[in-house]
Amino acid sequence: MGSLLKIQIPNDELHRRLGGGIPAGSIVLIEGDRGTGKSIFSQRLLYGLLKNDHTATYVSSQYTTPEFINQMESLGYSIIQDLIKRRLTFVSLYPLLVGVSDRRKFLSRFVGEPRLWKSDVMIIDSLSALLPQELDTDEIRAFSLHLKRLSSLGKVIIMTVNPADIDPEFLKILEEASSLLIRLSVKVFGGDLKNSATIVKYNNAMGIFQKIIPFRVEPRVGFIVEIAAVV
Repeated sequence: MGSLLKIQIPNDELHRRLGGGIPAGSIVLIEGDRGTGKSIFSQRLLYGLLKNDHTATYVSSQYTTPEFINQMESLGYSIIQDLIKRRLTFVSLYPLLVGVSDRRKFLSRFVGEPRLWKSDVMIIDSLSALLPQELDTDEIRAFSLHLKRLSSLGKVIIMTVNPADIDPEFLKILEEASSLLIRLSVKVFGGDLKNSATIVKYNNAMGIFQKIIPFRVEPRVGFIVEIAAVV
C-alpha cells in the first residue's frame, strides 16, 4: 500500500523498534501465554495509533467499558476524548461470554457487522474468545479470507491469541494469513523476569526493525522498551 500507520508517542522507542510504524494493510498476530503481555502490547499499539490520528475499534473479552478506561488510565494512556469524539469504538464481549449456543454464533455475527470494521484499525483482544471449540477448518479459512479482503483495503487488523486456547491447525492458518507475527514470552535476564517480544515474521516492513524487543510496564508510564536485549 505504500503507507505507514504511525504509533509514535513521546519518550517511547516501540515505533522505531517496529520499523517506524505498522504498514497499512497489515494483519498482525500477537501470540503468547497468559501473563506475557498480549493485552498491554495491543493497548500500547492502540494508544499510539490514536495519538497519530488513526481511528480504531477495540474488541475486548476481558474488560467492560469502565474497566477498560481505568486500565488505560493506569498506564497513562487516556482514551476518554477518543471515545467521546468517536475516534475509538470499544466493544466489550465480557457480558456475552455466557452460553455455548450463543458463542457458536459469535464469529459469524462479528464478521457480518460492518460497523465494527469501518475504522482504520481493528484490534481483537483476544481472538480465542470468538472461536468456539466446534469451529471447523472451512470457517476459520473463511475468517482469514475476510481479514485478507479488509487488509487489501489498507485496514490494519491486530489480534491477540493464546496458543494454548486455540486448535493448532487453526493457529497455523492464522499465522499463514498474518503479515506481522509477534510472539511474546517471559524470560530470565540478569536474575529478573523480563517480558520479550520476538518478531517471527514481518512482511512488507518499511523500515529497519528489531528482531527481539524486551519491554516492561510501569504504572502511569506505560509500555517501556528495555535497552538491553533479551536472548
